[in-house]
Amino acid sequence: MSAQRRIAVVGGGSGALGRAVAVRLVADGFPVVVAARRPPDPDVPGAVFVHCDLGVPSDVEALDARVRADGGWAAVVNASGGYAGDLAHRIGEEERAARLDLNLLGPWRLAASAARAMEEQGDGGRIVNVISRAAVEVAAGQAAYQVAKAGLLRLTEVMARELLDSGITVNAVLPSVMDTPANRRGMPGADTSRWVPVERVAAAVSWLLSPEAGPVSGAAVPVYGRA
Repeated sequence: MSAQRRIAVVGGGSGALGRAVAVRLVADGFPVVVAARRPPDPDVPGAVFVHCDLGVPSDVEALDARVRADGGWAAVVNASGGYAGDLAHRIGEEERAARLDLNLLGPWRLAASAARAMEEQGDGGRIVNVISRAAVEVAAGQAAYQVAKAGLLRLTEVMARELLDSGITVNAVLPSVMDTPANRRGMPGADTSRWVPVERVAAAVSWLLSPEAGPVSGAAVPVYGRA
């Protein structure tokens, strides 16, 4: 990575969506860091993997130090998270805490760390949170997931307002069911033609990081396909 170039960080970059985002951002010309608990499989040519568990504050601090040393922050894409079903009045303490950390608090740590660095750099930046359609549509049986995703959407809006004068934009994309190996395993027999390819979600993220999207902040872009 060149010390003269700002870096795009993909949090949760080892999953199907995170890897697709990393591939797209490399193609867009960014120096890319994939920050995750494990490397993407297969590797993303042109990207650098950095171990980072967003649930561990010291990991996020170490990632920030690495990015600052290697060129600074251009953008961060929060692609981490995970789905699990539960009932609001039945979920246990440990499960609730773990799911909120995975889908809300971990992305919050990374976005806040990036925002502080971008403010200090003084040349703007981009933050994109990959959330979910579940943030805006209520369904039974996924309480912790929906509460976390709704919280991350509001965090996006709050940070967009707080960073309004800094040149840092904060936006979100809201995919519906994505066409991933995990979803195909979990929903055999589903009509996958109605699902959203991860490459299309990555394209929406790419646009939000582009110069053309400079005036856009606080947006929640639906990427629903026909699901």
